[in-house]
Amino acid sequence: MAREVVVYARRNGNEHQQSAMLRHRNHLSDLVHLVQDIIDARYAERLSLGELAAAARVSERTLTRVFHRATGLTPLRYQQMLRVERAEHLIGQGATVEAAARALGFADARMLRRPRHRARPGKPDPTAGRGTGKRRRVEPSGPLR
Repeated sequence: MAREVVVYARRNGNEHQQSAMLRHRNHLSDLVHLVQDIIDARYAERLSLGELAAAARVSERTLTRVFHRATGLTPLRYQQMLRVERAEHLIGQGATVEAAARALGFADARMLRRPRHRARPGKPDPTAGRGTGKRRRVEPSGPLR
């Protein structure tokens, strides 16, 4: 008989004490719970709104409206929150931003930056602008001398 070992992740003092999964489950919509279960189980995959709506047997518009009413988020934003939370955990455990991004279904670290910044408003992203290999063009703000 095989036994399962459960290892709980420790949160540091800067992290929410409840996961995004728990923070957005305080509603009574069975339809939204069903969709959240799908997203929770497959958060690193590319899930289309059509696929989620078909699983819930409603239209995409109905799913978006009901999901937003219950959670305050769209299904995509909810999935991004789960991904960002997991990425922060992986980075806190020593993974690089690039490795965390790829493990969570992002094409590269740049694709993870915007959701990470959105999740931490007002805090600068220490990884922004590094490693993209592109230079940004700076426009002069006044007349050149």
